[in-house]
Amino acid sequence: MCVARLDLIFIGETMPKLKIISNNKVRANRENAKKSTGPRTVSGKEKVSGNALTHGLTAEKHVIIGESIEEFNTFKNSMFNVYEPFGAYEEEIFIKLAELLWRLRRVGVIETGIYGNEILEYDADTYKPKASNKITHSDFKKDDQNKVLKNQSLIGVAFTRDSNAGSSLLKLNTIEGRLISRVQLFEDLLLKVQKRRRKGGKK
Repeated sequence: MCVARLDLIFIGETMPKLKIISNNKVRANRENAKKSTGPRTVSGKEKVSGNALTHGLTAEKHVIIGESIEEFNTFKNSMFNVYEPFGAYEEEIFIKLAELLWRLRRVGVIETGIYGNEILEYDADTYKPKASNKITHSDFKKDDQNKVLKNQSLIGVAFTRDSNAGSSLLKLNTIEGRLISRVQLFEDLLLKVQKRRRKGGKK
């Protein structure tokens, strides 16, 4: 059994020449590879830092139709300045955290859309009963509040219609709660990793 490794070295377009590499050389190469921990200089670390962020947190992956790419990039940069991830591992955690925070921001927009859609549908319904903007009752005194503002009434109607239909607002509220929990989870993880790194003096 041959214990040496054979490498082919092509010389121009001629026939390949066999080069025999000893077992000692192979072992030495493997040991040297184990010692490699990536760039050690400040400039070297700066070059590789941000690689995960560049590929993982892009507008193409996280911005849906109707959302602003510019707003997303501003949000991403702002969050980066807050959390200051360093190195690939911290960046991967940060990517997930930023993604969750962006989705959490979207919840408010969705809620507004649900209400808006229900209000528009209700307003377009010609068979709806006419509602007065004033409530009168003998129990009300002169200084008591006895008016219902139109926007309050419409939001109430929208909520009721949604509850009677598919209860999307309830589902949205559940999603929001889960997103908040996951944000807290990844934020705690990132801060823990950063604390350990700084304690070790690796930055």
